[in-house]
Amino acid sequence: MLETLPRLPKAWYVGNTTVRSAYRIKYALRAFDASGLTNLKGNEHENRFARALNDAGVVSILRLEGNPDADVSDMGRKWRACLTQLGFITPDEDILRNNHIAAPAYMITANGRRLIETTSLSAEQECFLRVLLAQQIPSSVEEFVEAPPFSPLRMVLAVLIELERRGLEVYIAKNEMASIVQLLGNEEHAIIAAEIISRYRDEEAALQGREKRLFQNQVREEAVSASQNESTLNDYADTNFRYLKLTGLFVNFGRGIGIADHRWTLVRQIMTTPFRLLTGQMYLSRFWQGAELPTDNLTGATATVFELVEVLRRDFRIEQPIPPRLNELPVQQVNQIRHNLEQRLFELREIQYAENQAQQWEEIYQYMQALQQPRARGGPIPQGEAPAYLEWVLWRAFLAIDSLVNMPWEARRFDVDVDFRPRFTAPGGGPDMIFEFADFVIVAEVTLTASSRQEAAEGEPVRRHVAQYVDRYPDKEVYGLFVANTIDTNTAETFRIGVWYRNDDSSLALRIVPFTLEQFAELFAQAFRSQGRLNPRHLYDLLLRCRAESNAAAPAWKQAITRHVQRAMQQVLAQ
Repeated sequence: MLETLPRLPKAWYVGNTTVRSAYRIKYALRAFDASGLTNLKGNEHENRFARALNDAGVVSILRLEGNPDADVSDMGRKWRACLTQLGFITPDEDILRNNHIAAPAYMITANGRRLIETTSLSAEQECFLRVLLAQQIPSSVEEFVEAPPFSPLRMVLAVLIELERRGLEVYIAKNEMASIVQLLGNEEHAIIAAEIISRYRDEEAALQGREKRLFQNQVREEAVSASQNESTLNDYADTNFRYLKLTGLFVNFGRGIGIADHRWTLVRQIMTTPFRLLTGQMYLSRFWQGAELPTDNLTGATATVFELVEVLRRDFRIEQPIPPRLNELPVQQVNQIRHNLEQRLFELREIQYAENQAQQWEEIYQYMQALQQPRARGGPIPQGEAPAYLEWVLWRAFLAIDSLVNMPWEARRFDVDVDFRPRFTAPGGGPDMIFEFADFVIVAEVTLTASSRQEAAEGEPVRRHVAQYVDRYPDKEVYGLFVANTIDTNTAETFRIGVWYRNDDSSLALRIVPFTLEQFAELFAQAFRSQGRLNPRHLYDLLLRCRAESNAAAPAWKQAITRHVQRAMQQVLAQ
């Protein structure tokens, strides 16, 4: 099938294949900036960088738990490579010298600084779009293969536009990326690639089960080269999808990606400008600064505003007024209007996502089960992402309860991506989640820490955060819900007493209840199985009964909580 494809001898990828959690790049860059490090080369500096990432929560290095002096330089090298490959920091001295550039190595670039300072998802997406639109392969930063330089991002867009022109569904499936698209090295070949994808889909659609899988494997085997096996092609496809989605141009489409509805105008504007080959100093300067975007000029920014207004009208029946004489406003003001519309669109989609969670309760329950073994491989939790997914799944569970007074984005303090998956854990200084109901509030905190470390890490912050919301909601009862795989008895003792003193020495009696994740998960699943929902009043009554037993010693209180959870599950069945 691939015999007519003019392909490169090796597949390419954008981004970094070893940094799976691509949305953490901004936080890694912030950690580097805060660390004061000026050198990232050599074992000592790589170890210091890795520890800075670990301390900032960007990564969780298990080796350091057992041995604080462990060598973790490999982690520092991995993230250094990622930041240089994406042009957020300058490369090492050799590359700078070879390109006759008198700049410090490992200095945060202009686009890197722009990324650090972003405060919205759309602004962050623009930083990644500027990077990938500027990126050329091969280049002085990434060689890959011996071929004339090309833009991987433009290659993907060219194939999608050609698929649209042919009247085909406008997406690239994973096997299409692995076996066809990432082997292209010339935009003009997008026409041939689209023809091959069309034939591939026709043949695939006629097959089922084992025959379909055999056909997919056969096509991928044709794409294998002497230096890259099937596993490598699949890994590259995963990497390409992850990093391409960072630009905001793409959304999930089944097991592939397609162009986001509100990005077509920007995509067409990008592709009307011919690819411009740059080398040496000129390329690196543009790469570090980030490519110019069509929205940098008034015509492009105005066209994108009109598209967003049309999407709001078409998809949400919202008649968004357009400011008068839009095309006479300063481009910065038009782009602010654009960012506001993009945020509005994202919020409307998050509301839709929240409304769908009750129908997704079985998937939520499966994630809660998987998180009870957070270090197990092969499950739905990406490696190293368990802490973020624990916050995310509890947020989804409360969205499924479908009785919140506050908005979905007000209920979480962690960031989500375009598909509403977690990007990072909630920042310090506040609780993980805040769930406001009509007559009570739950301040939720989750952790994967265990043993006596749990009380040391969570005892004070959890009480402080709950106390903050007791004062913030004087007319509603506020409960703290603490969820972990195991509840250390010392942690239970701290929450059982539940006293917090304000700065003026006045005290608050806090209502905090610790549940194991298993207890919450089984109660959640039992309620949805038998009643189709978890009544928030039943949850309130359960918290009330658990707090009523808090005069008992901590071991006895933990046992009482277990009894009350089991009784609540029985009551759900009986109703």
